[in-house]
Parts: sequence; C-alpha cells; structure tokens
Amino acid sequence: MSELKRRQFLGALGVGAAGVIAGGTGGCTAVSKNPTKPPRGSAQMAMCVDYNDLVAENERLFDEEMIDRFFQRCARQGVKRIYWRVSATGNVLYHSQVRTVFKEGPKSWRAGHTDKLLEILRKFDPMEVASRMARKNDLEIYPWVTIFDEGAGISESDFSRENQDYVWLSRDGKHRQHGLLCYFYPEVMEHRIAQIRELCQYDIDGIVLSTRSHSRPQDGHIYGFNEPVAKQYEARYGNDPREGSLEVFHLYHADPFHKLLGEQLTNFLAAARAEMKDKSLFVVVKKGQEAGYPMGSMHLNYREWAKRGLVDGLIVGAMEWIAVPPVAGFPHDSIDAICDDAGFWDRWFVDEYKRACGENVEISLWFRIWGWKREYETVGALKSWVGRTKTPRNIARLMQSFRESRLDGIALFEAVSINFDEALWAAL
Repeated sequence: MSELKRRQFLGALGVGAAGVIAGGTGGCTAVSKNPTKPPRGSAQMAMCVDYNDLVAENERLFDEEMIDRFFQRCARQGVKRIYWRVSATGNVLYHSQVRTVFKEGPKSWRAGHTDKLLEILRKFDPMEVASRMARKNDLEIYPWVTIFDEGAGISESDFSRENQDYVWLSRDGKHRQHGLLCYFYPEVMEHRIAQIRELCQYDIDGIVLSTRSHSRPQDGHIYGFNEPVAKQYEARYGNDPREGSLEVFHLYHADPFHKLLGEQLTNFLAAARAEMKDKSLFVVVKKGQEAGYPMGSMHLNYREWAKRGLVDGLIVGAMEWIAVPPVAGFPHDSIDAICDDAGFWDRWFVDEYKRACGENVEISLWFRIWGWKREYETVGALKSWVGRTKTPRNIARLMQSFRESRLDGIALFEAVSINFDEALWAAL
C-alpha cells in the first residue's frame, strides 16, 4: 500500500498515523443507579449455525431446501436470530471477492466433505440463500465472522499466507502465532473492513464478530509484539517491550502492554461500526477482561465499547468450550447445583456486564450444548465429537435457569449439536 493510500485509508477511519483511532481508551460508562430491568424470562434465543459443520454432518447435501427446513424448525421452536458462520477458519463459504473462498479441505476431514462444499459453492451462494430463507421464516440473520482465526496450512487465508509480517509475533521475534492477524497494521484493518462492507450488501440485520479461534498457541512464548505495537508502546511509555528480561517485562510492562494490545480490537470495532450504519454489531468474547486462549492477556475494553456506542451486544463465554469443565473459578460442580442456585447467572456475570455497559448493551450467554463428556448421543450426528451433548433434561433445566435470569439472550452453540434430534429440540 502506498503512503498516500495508507493516509487516505487511516483518515477515512479516523485513525492516527500509529494506527489507533482518536479519542483514547479508558474511562467507564455512566450507568443509571436505578436501571430499568428487563422482565424475567425475556432472554431471546439465537441459533449459532456453523454451516461447514452442517454440511459435514449430513449425508444429504445441505442445500437451499435443507437450510429452509432447518430455519422452519428454528422458528417453530422460538428461535429469533440466526448467527450464520461464514468461514471455515481461513476460508469462507460464500461468494466473496475479499476473503479466500473455500477450494480444498484438509485430509483429516470426513470423506466427501470437501466435494459437498465445492458442489454447494458452484450451485449457490450460501450467505445469499441463508439471508433469503431467514426472511422467509421471519428470522433475523447475522453473519458470524471470526476475526482471529486465519487458519494454518491448507486452511489458512491467502491474505495471512501472503503477509506473514502481519501475523502475531513472539517477544523474542522468533515465532509466529499463526491464525492471528495484528490489527495495528492498516492493511489488515482495510482487508477485514472490506469484508464487513461486502457482507453488509446482503439482506442482514447485523454482524457478529467472534474472538474465538482454532489457533493453537506455542507454549513458552507470548505474542503480539509486532513492530507497530512495540513502537507505539515505546512512544507512549518510553520503553521497548521487547527488550530486557521476561521477568522485568512481567513486573513492569505486561499490564500496560496488554491494554495497548487490546486497542486493536477497539479500533476495529469502531471501523466496523462506521461501515455498518444502522445494522447491529455483536461481539463474542470470553468472560472477563482478558481475551484468553489463544490471545493471552489482551485486554477486552468492553466499557469503552459501550461508552462509545460501538457495540449493541456482547455474547459472553465463547472460549470456555476449549477447557474441559469445570471452568476456572466456576463455583458449582454439577448442572443441578447451578439450576438450584437462584440468581446464579446474574451474579456470575450479568450484573457485572450491565454495570459496566449499561442496559442498552445486550448481554447474552454463549451456551455450549455439546460437551466433552459422553452424556447423551444425539440422533443424526455422524462424528463422535459432535454427538456428545448435555442430556435433554440438563439442557431443559439450564434453559429454565437462563430464562429466570436477567440475560437478554441465549446463543445456542451450535446447530449441528441439535440437528434433527427431537429430544434436544424439545428441551429448548
């Protein structure tokens, strides 16, 4: 990118030369002391649809008829929103002119999976069909975009493969955290904003940006020390975060560095918001103020996002599916104990986010239907890892506890876990 084009792009986003949107970070949201509480039982159901998984886990081609049938069932069951994943790590499953359209899957995939996806992409644009079928069934639809999941090997995006300098760098400069692009580079911002702009051309209600990732961190290294980040840290604090011992870094620089690192996400949300106009923007995050696996301690400044009106909602708990239960710090060891604890979900995270973000930002729970324990084998799921779900009884109990909380929404993760299993549908 030429210097003139770089400056024009940054100026259009309101971004300074260092790649940070003007206006600063920090501060807290002014929240009424007596906010109007939503009525109990008002949590809205959303279905997370990873189209790639639905294609893989059905013998039939998951074509327009099948999408329509699945959406009909969602609507009958009371689902109001569809979060439609547009990617398979670094490849996308729609007719994109910006991102890498799927061409080939890894050898580990189930036989026939790649061929079905290629046939689908030849016949129709899944994003166009999904948005049309959503309207037919009176459902809201939101493309679900993973912004830190560029993939590796054959699944890596062309943009990431061709621009390795933009991939997160370890502190010693010797390792790359493949799958994670650094948004302090204007070129990365421009590329991903172009995708947002492209998706907004479909008939959609908004976009879901997810911080979930399939990237696998290399043990013993901390990442995010790319040149523009390090230079900005040095300009702000007077020290190069890459120099000196790791012990000194953790003692004096880790906290401000990870807060600075988190500004890339705030900046991207601001740029995305500017492109989306009246469409809604939701962000999928891990619980807490640190991004966690695989981004480590990168700061999630959701107070700032709410203060500046950058997001309409947070979907919380996304990375907890990586860890085998119990989640660190979780106070209960069984689903029955959770459901018998009145007000648990409000105390566990709803109240915290409502205080931080105000009542105008929706707070939803990312509810993982499937699990690591072989509790219940679903009907119609073809791979064993998909077939392991919570029991219908446990799902029903949890759904009731969600509805008795102050949650604004429940994001059901994910469609392939339910497929056409009547017992699981009934549990919702």
